[in-house]
Amino acid sequence: MSIQCRRANHTLSEKQLQEIAGLIYDTDLHIYPAMFKDRKEAELIIPRMIRSEDQIFRTENMFIAADGKEIVGVLLWKRGPVQWNTSVYEKCGGNSEHIVRVVREYYNLLAETAVNTATMIRISVRKDLLGNGIGSLLMDTFMREEPGPYELYVLMDHTDAVHFFKEKGFSVRETRPGFSLDYSAYPCFWMVK
Repeated sequence: MSIQCRRANHTLSEKQLQEIAGLIYDTDLHIYPAMFKDRKEAELIIPRMIRSEDQIFRTENMFIAADGKEIVGVLLWKRGPVQWNTSVYEKCGGNSEHIVRVVREYYNLLAETAVNTATMIRISVRKDLLGNGIGSLLMDTFMREEPGPYELYVLMDHTDAVHFFKEKGFSVRETRPGFSLDYSAYPCFWMVK
């Protein structure tokens, strides 16, 4: 396995866009399953959002880790306030009955971001490759190419992720509510560097 990490660009194939969508969907137990009925729907809608130049889902806001042409990791980020665009989501085929709640309880947290801050929205690594340094490679490449300050949100019960981010120099600024449809998610840490 020879993993290369780079900023994504417009030359990604449809298959690669679907791999990115699948990674995003598969590695989140709460937010993306509330937005899409299943992985197949996410693989259909997220690539459309990427091609539509949505504020969040766009190639300029992604770093990818690839083994050859296969995408095995993605870091989704945005500088400054993040605002969910429901009209783009719906235009691309999204129609979750939960989208209003997802926006209110999750994405609105990201709308508070300072103009110069880079928010890491999602770091996703293929589950069978966890522990191989891909997440670290994504973070290191991203932080080398994009200046801080940085912020991210992580559920406090994801102790391995919290430890990983602390090793990367992040500290907990405060605790905020976590999102899940059944209100069972632990609170999340707002971490900054």
